[in-house]
Amino acid sequence: MIEICSNISTINTSTFVWILYTKGEKLSNFKGSRSWRLILLFSVFALVVVACGGDTAEEEVVVEETETTEAPATTAAAAEEAAPSGPDGVYKMAIFSDPQTQNYWNYLDTETDVWTQYVMSGQAVSLFSISYPNYQLVTGIADELVETSTDNGDGTWTYSVPITEGYEWSDGTAITANDMVFTYNTAKDLGLLSNWETSYPQGSGTDSAAEGYAQGILTLVASDDYTVEITLNFDAGLASWQYQVAQAPILPASYWTQFATDRETLLAASGADAPVASAFVYNKIEQGAFYTWAYDANTMWDGGTTTIYKSGTTVEWDNGKAPAINNSFGDTTGDSFSYTAGPYVGTVEFTLYGDQDAAYLAFQNGEVDFVLNPLGVKRNLFDQLSRVPGVETVSNLGNGMRYMAFNTRVFPGSDKSFRQAVACISDKEFVLNNILQGVAVNMDGQMPEALTAWVAPVTGVLADCAGLNAEERFNKSVEILQAGGWTASDWGSHAGGAERAVAPTGIKGPGGQTPPSDMLLYAPGAGYDPLRSTMSLFIADWMQQLGLDVTARPTGFNVIVDKVFTPENCEDWYFYMLGWGLSAFPNHPGDFFNSKNDTCEGGYNTPGFNNAEFDALDAEFQAAKTISEAITLSQKMEAILFEEMPYLVLFNVPTLEVYRDTVEFPFTDVLDGLTGTGGGYASLVKVQS
Repeated sequence: MIEICSNISTINTSTFVWILYTKGEKLSNFKGSRSWRLILLFSVFALVVVACGGDTAEEEVVVEETETTEAPATTAAAAEEAAPSGPDGVYKMAIFSDPQTQNYWNYLDTETDVWTQYVMSGQAVSLFSISYPNYQLVTGIADELVETSTDNGDGTWTYSVPITEGYEWSDGTAITANDMVFTYNTAKDLGLLSNWETSYPQGSGTDSAAEGYAQGILTLVASDDYTVEITLNFDAGLASWQYQVAQAPILPASYWTQFATDRETLLAASGADAPVASAFVYNKIEQGAFYTWAYDANTMWDGGTTTIYKSGTTVEWDNGKAPAINNSFGDTTGDSFSYTAGPYVGTVEFTLYGDQDAAYLAFQNGEVDFVLNPLGVKRNLFDQLSRVPGVETVSNLGNGMRYMAFNTRVFPGSDKSFRQAVACISDKEFVLNNILQGVAVNMDGQMPEALTAWVAPVTGVLADCAGLNAEERFNKSVEILQAGGWTASDWGSHAGGAERAVAPTGIKGPGGQTPPSDMLLYAPGAGYDPLRSTMSLFIADWMQQLGLDVTARPTGFNVIVDKVFTPENCEDWYFYMLGWGLSAFPNHPGDFFNSKNDTCEGGYNTPGFNNAEFDALDAEFQAAKTISEAITLSQKMEAILFEEMPYLVLFNVPTLEVYRDTVEFPFTDVLDGLTGTGGGYASLVKVQS
């Protein structure tokens, strides 16, 4: 779903997990879900929400430049004779903090942060996954994409999912339906928190009108070793089934049963020796120095070819160890590219550096190949490194947005015509192109440009005011206010050209309401985020030109989060700027604007937006069974937001990254950048000596 951005990222190498940060540093017990990234067939989705602060950060992967060979072709006969030694190259990545745990249960419970995710990713499996970089739904360990549930006629619905026979954990134990049953029961019975609560939501009762009713799973059982049956107390759509429960992490019962006696014992277990579902096993650890993955001689996750189309994916897998697969998902026609899973290196090493400066110095010196950095390289450093021999650069749009929120609970933010007038007079593109020199990309709606099918046509005031000059924007904004019932003793004027408008005087809202004095627009300071800091100065000035007493107030990120996300403070602000990181399935508008999610009640709807038509569409969206249906509903919801303007969406910040030219990635054109894939997916990366 979402994330409040401060220092965030989503990564993985052989599975994908979303992590969530709150108040800038760590994932705690937020409600919400996240999903994304895909590696080949497998992806685990930790559900999280994150708050977005700064727009620049650095990620880096360290690669040791050693000789690497192709993963040997494997046949069933050869596999029986002897396990292959695997390739011997080293892929080195830089991180900035020690992972908090090696215990996957604890990682998704209380010890979730981005650095732990980088090192822990790839350990679990899930029923379904996401095809990367096109974000299409594909199978994980499920034998097919089960999209339709059975109506049991008693207020419950059941999904029956066959699991592919032949997949194994790294210790050779079969992956079965019993592993999912064990994982679910453990999370439920031991009261695991955070991502576990979101991955496996608990339902209560079957009467939605009854007190205490909660939507979720009622039972999850194995009808046989390779069929899991999941019964819910509602007819779950894409958001709750394909992109949530079906992507919940699954762990090996054979190993973890010994620790699952109580919550304390489970979370205290080391986890260092636990079997994984990855091309690599997790071994050497030197706290404060480095962490390594070693080639899994028993891996089944090699040799599979994935072909990516704009709207579909084909997976072909026949390596003599894993079950042969030849599946297509979506529209598999037109232009495409293919890549084959490795692994192509024998070791993946994460080296810890005390700060970003030290990490990028090591990178420049050729000691590491890539720096894992959730927000990318700062532009000045990016430009500097681009001139260093042996360094390659890449820029990708982020899957997120920066925005300004209006508090619709208090005047003047409660007045739609005021919000529309501010949106009209705010010439974002002038600031982005002329002041910020194109370092960010204008964004009008809720969907990043790269999610092409989801992007709604711009309508309403943003369409009406597009391309207008300063004088025209001022006059149009005044017209909007007047049409909305605002009055003034003098409506002021704009001389044209580069001149600043003469602001209206004696301005009053509908019914003669006088706007408050000394209204503050909270935004991150220039030292933390110069982009939003600069934009806040301009927007505050534009509101002043409309006769409002507004001042941009540089404010610490955590201070803003505390002010706008604390229920007791929900009416104690007028405007603020922050950002969100978003998920692969973009159901975030409901999180941000459904009235049931009002922050006064502990949700993410900071503006306190309340629109019955929007809420009804969101309910339909959450129940949608197909992507096409979901897109249609999403765009109808967006049209309401273009009209009502609870957010003024500002811009998207490209993720800037650098890597050594000794590294070859299967693809570099990826939403949120290579860091978002854990450094390009370690099992797909090749290195040269």
